[in-house]
Amino acid sequence: MATKTTILMGALIALGTAGAFAYADSETKHENDAIAELAKTKVSLSQAITVAEQHVSGKASRAALEDENGRLVYNVEVASAKKVMDVQVDSIDGKVISAKPDKADAEHEGQEEDEG
Repeated sequence: MATKTTILMGALIALGTAGAFAYADSETKHENDAIAELAKTKVSLSQAITVAEQHVSGKASRAALEDENGRLVYNVEVASAKKVMDVQVDSIDGKVISAKPDKADAEHEGQEEDEG
């Protein structure tokens, strides 16, 4: 009876260890994917922020490298005295792809005006 318990415990430990390694491997692959994407860019995050800030005359409050339909772009949120803009900057040539008012901030401002 003790032998069966020992074998069962050994199998459970082995299974748990294998699962932990599989999870760790998937996390490493995800990190490697991010590093591989970053390696594809020719424009740095700080360069993209500068381009976005100059484009809409404001200060960046958030920036991230994202995959937009297979194209790597920097999404930069830029705040000025009058509004908040979402600016997309191409990660290869550093050109502004689009600049639109930030919908979430515009909706939030509308709610504050309704309440006031």
